[in-house]
Amino acid sequence: MEEKIDDLLKDKTSQIYKNFEDIVNINSFSSNAEGIDKVLNQIVKIASSLDIPLQTVYSSKKVRPHLMYGKDKKDDYYAFIGHFDTVHSPKSDFKTMSEVDGLLKGPGTNDMKAGLIVALYSFYILQRLYPDAQLPFKILFNSDEETGSGDSREIIENEFKGALAAFVFEPGRPNGEIVTRRKGIASLDIEVIGKPAHSGVEPWEGINSILGACEIIQKLEALNDYENGIIVGCNEIIGGVARNVVPANTKIVVDVRFSTMAQQKQLFSDIENILTLKNLAGAKVKYDLHVNRPPLEKSEQSDRLAKLYMDISNSIGIKCEEIATGGGSDGNFLSAMGIPVVDGMGAVGNFSHTKKEFIYKESLIYRIKIFVLFMSQLLDNKDTISKEKI
Repeated sequence: MEEKIDDLLKDKTSQIYKNFEDIVNINSFSSNAEGIDKVLNQIVKIASSLDIPLQTVYSSKKVRPHLMYGKDKKDDYYAFIGHFDTVHSPKSDFKTMSEVDGLLKGPGTNDMKAGLIVALYSFYILQRLYPDAQLPFKILFNSDEETGSGDSREIIENEFKGALAAFVFEPGRPNGEIVTRRKGIASLDIEVIGKPAHSGVEPWEGINSILGACEIIQKLEALNDYENGIIVGCNEIIGGVARNVVPANTKIVVDVRFSTMAQQKQLFSDIENILTLKNLAGAKVKYDLHVNRPPLEKSEQSDRLAKLYMDISNSIGIKCEEIATGGGSDGNFLSAMGIPVVDGMGAVGNFSHTKKEFIYKESLIYRIKIFVLFMSQLLDNKDTISKEKI
C-alpha cells in the first residue's frame, strides 16, 4: 500500500503545489466577503477535480458561506474539519506565496490552507485505494474560524453528532507535533462603576472606579495557575476622563483559559465570587462572563488515535509527538460533544498570524502520506476505535 501511495503522490505532486499556491494567493481575510467567495470557489474547483463534490452550506442565520461534503451522512463517519479564512488583511503587503530554502511562505500557508490540501488529497488517494467503498467521511471547511466560528458553530454542533472521531487539519506544530489538547477560552468583560467628582475640590465625594478595578485585577490575577493550565489575563483597562476628575467608569477586558471542563466550573465560580464581593472603593460592578470555546480534552479514544498516528509517522522515519496548546480550534467544540478529536493534521510550519508565516514544503506531501496510512488502518478495522462510539 505504501508504494501505491507514493506513486499516487508522485503523480500529483506538481498539482498539489499548484493548487496550494492558487488558494494562498487569494486573500481570504475573515471579513473580506469577496475574497471568501473567491477562495471558496477555488476550493470547490480543486475538490471537483479530485472527485470530491463539496457543496456550499449556511447556518440558520445564513450569514456566511461554508463548504461541506457528506451532509447526508448521519452516523459512523470520520469528520474532517478545517477553515479557509485567514487573519491577513487585504491591505497587508503580505499577499502571495513564495519559496525560500524549502519553505513556502505566504498568508495562510500554515494556518491553515495547507491543511485543506492535506485533507482533500488524502481523501483523493483513499478513494483510489478503496475504489469500491463508500468512504465514511464528512467534511466541513468553514469561513469564520479565525473570528471564533460564531456562525459555523451551529453547523458543527448540528451536523457532526454522529462522528466516530474528528480530525482537525490545523497545522502541525513547528517540530511536527500533533495536538491532543487545547485550552478552553472565555471572555470576561467588567465594568466598574464609581462616582465622578472634582479631584481638587471635593474628591471625597467621588468613588474612584480605577481603585476598585485595581483591587479586582489583583484578585483575578491571583487565580492564575500556569502549571495546571489556568490563565486569567487582565490584559486591557480603560478608565478615567481627565487628570482632575475622579474616574466614574473603568472597564477591564480579561482573557480566561482553562484545560478542562472541571477547571472551568471552579474558575467561573471563583471569578463570580470576586466580582460579587464588595470592593474597598465602594464601586459597583457589572460583568459578562461567557465561554467562547470549551476545552479540547484528551480522552481514552483520542489518545489511542493519536498514538496510532504517531506510530505510523515514526515508522516511516518522520518524528512525531503530541503537544497541548493554549489556542483554540473547532476541535474544541467537537471534543465538548464527546467526540474523540486529534488536531494538527495539517502540514508543518510556524509563525501563524504573522508576515513570517510558512510551511516546510516537503511536509505538504509527507503529511498526506501519513494521514492516508493512518486512515487506512481505521478503514481496515485494524484499530478498534473504528467500532466504538462514546
